Amino acid sequence: MFCAAAAAGLTAGLIWGNSALTTQEYILSSPMLPAAFSGYRIAQVSDLHNTEFGRGNSRLLRRLADARPDLIVVTGDLLDSRRTDLEIALRFGQAVAAVAPVCYVPGNHEGRIPKVYARLKQGLEEAGVTVLEDGRTALIRDGAEIALVGLRDVLNETRAGIQARLAGLVSPEDGFQILLAHRPELFSAYVDCGLDLIFSGHAHGGQVRLPIVGGLIAPNQGLFPTYQAGLYRDGEGTMVVSRGLGNSLCPLRVNNRPELVVVELRALP
Repeated sequence: MFCAAAAAGLTAGLIWGNSALTTQEYILSSPMLPAAFSGYRIAQVSDLHNTEFGRGNSRLLRRLADARPDLIVVTGDLLDSRRTDLEIALRFGQAVAAVAPVCYVPGNHEGRIPKVYARLKQGLEEAGVTVLEDGRTALIRDGAEIALVGLRDVLNETRAGIQARLAGLVSPEDGFQILLAHRPELFSAYVDCGLDLIFSGHAHGGQVRLPIVGGLIAPNQGLFPTYQAGLYRDGEGTMVVSRGLGNSLCPLRVNNRPELVVVELRALP
């Protein structure tokens, strides 16, 4: 009887832990940031993998609205290549564009299904989402400007490949520069190219999170990944790694609730 009750409780806890959204907020300060961008809020959605939180993702959209973002960034894997549902991804893209301006970069799952991704990209752009595939755009506030760069995901990407793709997109003269890049394991390459703030995902928080140890395993990093969730700093560069929202190959998260990230920028005198 006790074993049955314990098993039922464990199952209920796992189900709750895979659907109970949490919001993680960070405040990041930089002397490079224009004063006009102090208080600028960026919400990050990553690795949704066709998951829905409430009908039409109503719970996720409500959390995004409650976060009062000036910008929403989506760092890949809206689609899941193993159980692809284009309509879920398109509906979310259309709805989220009504909350705040949205910038999106594709992840490795979009890269596996190029024909479906082409339809997703068209639908997102028609909804007003800015799709960045090795591109850049300007964020403007009260006359001040910062650069936002986005990289498409490339399988088996190398440090040299990253640097070559970023060479024409970033410049030390451009001041504060933000990068959207799906893969966190290339952090040092991003920083060496002069990026100040990087938003990434892909690691799913290590899938299973253990006390003290942290995440257990992540794609392209293996066991006990270095870059799994939270903030990482290297010199003047900071990377935010989202634990993500959905699941893919492994259907369950353990001690690893789906996460919406919100970053508020602060200018230093």
